[in-house]
Amino acid sequence: MFKFKPTKISNRLTITYALLFFAALTLVNFATLFSINYYINKTAVEQLHMVDHVIINTLNELNDIPSIDLKNISQIADNVDFNLIYHNRIIYNTGEKYNLPAVDADTLGKIMEGKAGENKIMYLNNNHTLNDGEKVRIQIVKDMDNEENYLHVLAGIMLAMDGIVLIMAVIVGYVISRRALSPIDKITNQAKQISASDLSARIYLDGPDDELKRLSDTFNEMIARIQNSYEKQNRFTLDASHELATPLAVIKGYTDVLDRWGKDDREVLNESISSIKAELANMTALLDTLLFLSKGDNEIYKLEITKFELDDLIKEIVKESNLVDDEHVIFCNYYPEAQMEADRRLIKQMLRAIIDNSIKYSPSDTKIIINYKIVNQVAEIQISDQGIGIPQEDLPHIFDRFYRVDKARSRSIGGSGLGLSIVKWIVDIHNGTIKAESELGKGTQTTVLLPLVN
Repeated sequence: MFKFKPTKISNRLTITYALLFFAALTLVNFATLFSINYYINKTAVEQLHMVDHVIINTLNELNDIPSIDLKNISQIADNVDFNLIYHNRIIYNTGEKYNLPAVDADTLGKIMEGKAGENKIMYLNNNHTLNDGEKVRIQIVKDMDNEENYLHVLAGIMLAMDGIVLIMAVIVGYVISRRALSPIDKITNQAKQISASDLSARIYLDGPDDELKRLSDTFNEMIARIQNSYEKQNRFTLDASHELATPLAVIKGYTDVLDRWGKDDREVLNESISSIKAELANMTALLDTLLFLSKGDNEIYKLEITKFELDDLIKEIVKESNLVDDEHVIFCNYYPEAQMEADRRLIKQMLRAIIDNSIKYSPSDTKIIINYKIVNQVAEIQISDQGIGIPQEDLPHIFDRFYRVDKARSRSIGGSGLGLSIVKWIVDIHNGTIKAESELGKGTQTTVLLPLVN
């Protein structure tokens, strides 16, 4: 079965443009012909009335019918003939004797149209009463053959011009549409160079800042987002695989130990089972964290926005931190009242993560100080510790996923390198900012800025 194959946009635009132009030109030509025809008919009517008027004036001046001389009257209008009928007999005529329809009351004195052979005519029948009371019939006829031929020739010329103009419109329309749509071909060819393995290619268009230029810019922005997402996903997958490889290797090692000696050695059995459970717990925690970040990356995590007192939340965090950790002094000097509109659970999780990180890398009997203030409806929260500090070259990367400072890579300390990345995500999703300042051997200060109304 035949299926219609859509043509190129340039061809469709060309056809549409040509048809619209042709339709407009046809309307103009039709209006022109109508106007000319109207003018011709109007002129013919005026000529008939003028000749009738002149004849009547002449008859009024002459009382003697036999002495009538109307030769000069036939010269005042082109292709106009007339007859004078007196006592049912033609007493004067200037040309052919037309066989006009019978005169009745409805047609007397009115301009009528008819046919004389193949020619179109316009005629007027009228009666005139002489001074002696006798009536003279006046028949005036205008042959419209020249005018009809003129209209036919003009229509033919217009039709021929329409054909020429249509061809020119198709050519011009095609050239213009191809030139206007050539950037689309460029976009198409450049887009073909973009693949999943290479997202670095971009579309570049020269020329004015039009719709196609903005389309290419939007396309480039989309590819940049896809590339960024792809790189994050790829890096995330590699890092996650690396992080999971270690506990899996440990589990495999202890499984081998169990297989060799665990059956006979109770101590080896207990140690292996304990270690496997610990590694499984680490893997579970890691997978939970990865799932949390994945939801954030895919924008499927739904914030539970509520209004709460920020000072009460910080008091709660300080109290809980001191309960779980008796080796450090955790306190806040000042609690200004402030109502915040955010996800309370996430804000608490974020602050707890920063404090836990400070606890992890601070010696015993050191202080962890929380300071916060409100400036222009923005909460500025500072958490300072007296820990080991972070090298300057590592500071820009501490919020990256799976990034751990060399001094913190020991598995005895723990950590997957995801804690601060979660902190950064929580701050970002609340339209806040976070930064860290540190000095080796003296400690780290983390500053979080959060709008009170998200």
